[in-house]
Amino acid sequence: MRSWILIFLGLFVFSCKAQQYSLNTDYETIPNNSHIKDLNNEYDKFVGTWKATLGNKEIYIYVTKQVDRPISRLTKHFFRDVLLIRYKVLINNQIIESTVNSSNDNTNIVSMGTEIDNSVAFSYEGGKCTVGWGIINTEYIDPSHLNWHYQPQSTVITNKNCSDYPAGGIKINLPYEPENIVFTKQ
Repeated sequence: MRSWILIFLGLFVFSCKAQQYSLNTDYETIPNNSHIKDLNNEYDKFVGTWKATLGNKEIYIYVTKQVDRPISRLTKHFFRDVLLIRYKVLINNQIIESTVNSSNDNTNIVSMGTEIDNSVAFSYEGGKCTVGWGIINTEYIDPSHLNWHYQPQSTVITNKNCSDYPAGGIKINLPYEPENIVFTKQ
């Protein structure tokens, strides 16, 4: 009886390990309910609070790691280790936009994986009325510096496709110019 228990436990552990895949595995190639894991801790160096100053604007990004975030893509359901970015933008020391208190489920900047150059690509759903949705790439320079490159895809929204469009318009507050911005770890 004891040997059957050991065999069962061995098979159970092996089957659990078989459902783990490395960070950049294409989700289309894995079975449902698999786990795409940060097996080599590639994300850890990005975690922390980072700050950039552009003129009178200060931008703080708060990078955290979420393990086993549930993901659904059409008929594929799986779990992925991801980085989440929450942010706070200040102009003349006044907060003009903040997602600092967003829950993990409501954080709208989520990593998609690492690139060949070890940068991390993020999907950004955009701010109010999805203005500014696009791709953000962050590159780890050294323990104190991070390079930020944001490519907004949507910069124009009208009151026709945004019911609560403000009279003064909607601005993208995350920095996208200059092209590469260096953040310093706090």
